[in-house]
Amino acid sequence: MPDAPRHKAYSQVRDDARDLLRRNVVEAADHLLMTEGPEALTVRRIADELNASTKVLYSLFEGKDGLANALYLEGCARLRDTIGQVPLEGELRAYIVGCCRAYWAFAQANPGYYGVMFGNAIPHFEPDQESLATVTTAFGKLIETLTYYQAQGKLPTRTIPELVHLIWAPIHGVISLLHGGHLTEDEAIRLYESVVAAVTVYVLGPV
Repeated sequence: MPDAPRHKAYSQVRDDARDLLRRNVVEAADHLLMTEGPEALTVRRIADELNASTKVLYSLFEGKDGLANALYLEGCARLRDTIGQVPLEGELRAYIVGCCRAYWAFAQANPGYYGVMFGNAIPHFEPDQESLATVTTAFGKLIETLTYYQAQGKLPTRTIPELVHLIWAPIHGVISLLHGGHLTEDEAIRLYESVVAAVTVYVLGPV
């Protein structure tokens, strides 16, 4: 039997190149958002940043809204990867604390994406329902873990979405206050740790 060809088919090379270009455009848009603000997120400005034509960007994203949605989805993917790396070792309480700290790390490392996802960083942009649902998949590993422990009788009988929101809403609130300039970073860190401790007690009961 002859060996499989080591080269890629033209269609695969084309698709790989298109994916790479999309990633470059999204990263360039994130950079402009962070350094120059949302007013810099025009198709023309991003095309100039990449030394590309606006026609290329329109073919990839169908305009600014499509690009904004791509930023939103990239943020969701990064959040999913960050939470997915939290090790599940020991008790559930430590895992939930780890997920909360991972969420903080994501928000601090990706303020542009976080702003698009949760902070209305791009005025008038509204993700579609499919994209909104992607945020839930970003918490997939947490949902899977909570579901497992609830089946073992080690969690309250609330629904899993309610438990996720009980964890997510308070920590998101602290980060929103920080990003809105209402807290210094030191204040936010102290408050965040207090909120995380309170959340674990509320969800799991006292130690």
